[in-house]
Amino acid sequence: MQGDSHSSDTDDLFDRPSKSQLKRDATRLQDLGIRLAGLRPKQLDTLDLDDPLLKAIEDHKVLPNSYSARKRHAQYIGKLMRGRDYPTLLAAVEELENPRSTTRPGVAPKALNPTAQACQDLLADADACEGVITRLLESHPRLERQTLRQLTRACFSALKKPDETGVKKSRNKLSHYVSQNLNWP
Repeated sequence: MQGDSHSSDTDDLFDRPSKSQLKRDATRLQDLGIRLAGLRPKQLDTLDLDDPLLKAIEDHKVLPNSYSARKRHAQYIGKLMRGRDYPTLLAAVEELENPRSTTRPGVAPKALNPTAQACQDLLADADACEGVITRLLESHPRLERQTLRQLTRACFSALKKPDETGVKKSRNKLSHYVSQNLNWP
């Protein structure tokens, strides 16, 4: 009888995360808090953060250059972030930190120019590519079906190879061809 109650106690012990996992989670939150402190105030305004967390982030920016003070404050920021949706907030911070990003959280993405839109449509799906080519030829008769097929096929085959320069080169060729023939009246 006592053995049965003992085994149910040990099962309860394994239902919760380990101490090491809790420490790893706390460290991830602290690291994200430090990354948040590196953002500009305008960028922080685009995120959905409450006042105590924003105040803690602002305070972190004005702390003296003391390792222990910054570490303590990072722990405090991590504590304030415990109830937050970590993956969503991490994705938003990465988007804000990316200098090549064209979209910002809370801001509608810019519309693509006709050339970029045509190239994106052509490269969106290999199976639907022929339908996109047909639509482009109907609206822009200067384009040639065979050339579009060859350039899109080259892009798709370059995507299968590990070489990044080949992908970039083939996309540039497609974009150049489309832009030269799309913008004519």
